[in-house]
Amino acid sequence: MSSGSQSSYHTIESPRSTPGAIAMIRVVHPDPSSLGLIDPAPGAIRLGSFFGIDEGVIVRMDADSILLMPHGGLAIVRAISAELSKRGVAHSALQNPAELFPEAENEIDAWMLWALSIAASPDAIDELLDQPRRWGDLGVKTIADANRIEEVADSRVLTRLITPAIVAAVGRANIGKSTLINALSGHQVAIVADVAGTTRDHVGVLVDLGGLVVRWIDTPGIDDRIGDGDEIDIAMRVVAQADLIVHCIDPSDQTGELDERLVRAIGQEIPLIRVGTRADLGSHEAHVDVAISIGSGGVSSGVETLVGSLREALVPSHALSSGLPWRFWEGLNADLG
Repeated sequence: MSSGSQSSYHTIESPRSTPGAIAMIRVVHPDPSSLGLIDPAPGAIRLGSFFGIDEGVIVRMDADSILLMPHGGLAIVRAISAELSKRGVAHSALQNPAELFPEAENEIDAWMLWALSIAASPDAIDELLDQPRRWGDLGVKTIADANRIEEVADSRVLTRLITPAIVAAVGRANIGKSTLINALSGHQVAIVADVAGTTRDHVGVLVDLGGLVVRWIDTPGIDDRIGDGDEIDIAMRVVAQADLIVHCIDPSDQTGELDERLVRAIGQEIPLIRVGTRADLGSHEAHVDVAISIGSGGVSSGVETLVGSLREALVPSHALSSGLPWRFWEGLNADLG
């Protein structure tokens, strides 16, 4: 496929202009294996090599889209981007929205239309549509003028309405993580069985949490029986990149302690919610923030409370109700230059 094909391209979602621990490169292509990349099954995640430049996580997001997660050094990201371009998968940098939307009334209106066209979450629609009015009330019509305004909404949080946040589910083996992701997504995306280690590979899927879409990554069970193999390596990379950690704990886990290797990878800045799974089997001795049970017949309890807690942790209700203008264009341009 030629580099000029609009159906084959890649975008650099992170880092922006400074290096990070892990990068995210989205590749849109109907057959990633033809590029020399591992092609996971839909919803699956693998460790793979990026053209001999680096190794990292490869996530199959949908039929034509994979997410590469190499180390976040700018030199590594640029090298992978150059190799993709050489193989016919051109780098797609953000165009000037004013050129894309000539009908826009001003620069901010054009950026709003661009953000609206790529926003993942239904909750983004009303918030974005109201932005030109909010900025207009301040007499602001350009990005340069908007960047001078001090009292604005939290862009870091609200940008999650446009680009889905990463939620990583962690915990011991065979405690109901796969059942939880199936219940949240509304369809079967993970193998469920009463056998420890059933989810040998990570499972990733876009999940709509009542209007907030997230990238939910279900890690395999990690406990003291797991050595320093692929499972722990992938899990540590995923949690280090996550915006929110969901620690699943069932009634058989008396301490609720997370594997120390994951604790080190998570650090102190990433929020964590402790979810008590299989509450129908008994009370949780370990502390949990939300207890849930999911029956085989679709009858469940605590799931709505959990969804509310997840939403509040990622996009707090006060951020949506502030009525402040939002610099929603921040973070949309992933061009490294």
